Amino acid sequence: MSSGVHFPPVFKPLVDPVLQIKLAQQPTTGLSVGQTVEARVMERMEDGRFIIRIGSSHLAAEAEPTLKPGQAMTLRVDSLNPRVLLSVVPPPEERITAEHLRVFRSNPGALTQSLAELAGIAGGMQGADLVRLAGRDRMAVLLDALASAMLGREQIERGFSLRDAVRSLGLQLEGDLRKALERPGSNPVPSQAGLKAHLMKVIEEFQVKLQSAEIQPADAKAIRDFTPALERAVRAIESQQVLNVHFQQTEGKLLIQVPLILPGLTGKADIFIRDEEWRPGNGERKEAFRVVFALEMDALGDVMAQAHFRANEATVRITCEREPVASFISGLLPELEKHLMEAGYHVAKLVASADSNVREAIQECIREELYGDGQTLSVFA
Repeated sequence: MSSGVHFPPVFKPLVDPVLQIKLAQQPTTGLSVGQTVEARVMERMEDGRFIIRIGSSHLAAEAEPTLKPGQAMTLRVDSLNPRVLLSVVPPPEERITAEHLRVFRSNPGALTQSLAELAGIAGGMQGADLVRLAGRDRMAVLLDALASAMLGREQIERGFSLRDAVRSLGLQLEGDLRKALERPGSNPVPSQAGLKAHLMKVIEEFQVKLQSAEIQPADAKAIRDFTPALERAVRAIESQQVLNVHFQQTEGKLLIQVPLILPGLTGKADIFIRDEEWRPGNGERKEAFRVVFALEMDALGDVMAQAHFRANEATVRITCEREPVASFISGLLPELEKHLMEAGYHVAKLVASADSNVREAIQECIREELYGDGQTLSVFA
């Protein structure tokens, strides 16, 4: 089984960014607390220490065994007495990733909240001003992209596609980028039609309007009021891109969030896909996957579906907060089993049940995936 969703790699960390290095003596050039210096690992000695070069000085250092000869890094001087203590400064791309993960952990529901906020503005009393300032055609395209990014009744009836959900937000997929590079100009990257691209275009046009000497004070104020909501949505989408690149490269998993907007109902689905046989650098065909679908809906209650796929066998367990929902889903299981069999799977187990503690189980699953036992870099606090 494969999710069909692969995010393009952007970097591969070489060192643990919280690694501390202790020097037995100062370099001859001298150091000061807070200073940053460039260093290179020259060799590892038999006693486990390393020889590192700072400037023209070769120094013995104590460090974790994650260092490798030839490795270059930027170090910050944390202290000079009683010993010289240095810590690795993360590269810019790792600092960006760390910030995205920090923000996401502080508010995992930011994507749904930001899109619901935009939908509320567009459909509320401020909608007319937004259309007038952004332009009717521009807003029509933006609202269409917003509707595509939020799973509603029409999308459910047509059938849910994880790949389409990712593209509708404007996230870049590895396969799409590869096609664009192989055939430049012939087939644009689908994400250019996604929500993020349209939001950024509106923000760009608003900034141009603000620079115009002809803009009316009331319009300038309205643009400044609308812009933060647009920017929050862009940041939430960007966080999805950055985090999935990181998760895919360091833990062999994906986290896809799908906002759910139905009449009178707002919620989100967290979809975790983990390669249970993932190893760093292992590019072999994937045979074992765990998929968790966590649906949080205040009005209907929470639903958590856990599926394990190994070779051609599938086991699925669906837990619902409320008994009527569990009974309704139980009636759909024969159809689900039919689709799984058509996909080539032998269904070993397929059950639905009610459990009032399902929300706690969902929260525990999210905590495990975001903070758990994976190989997430410790810089992400």
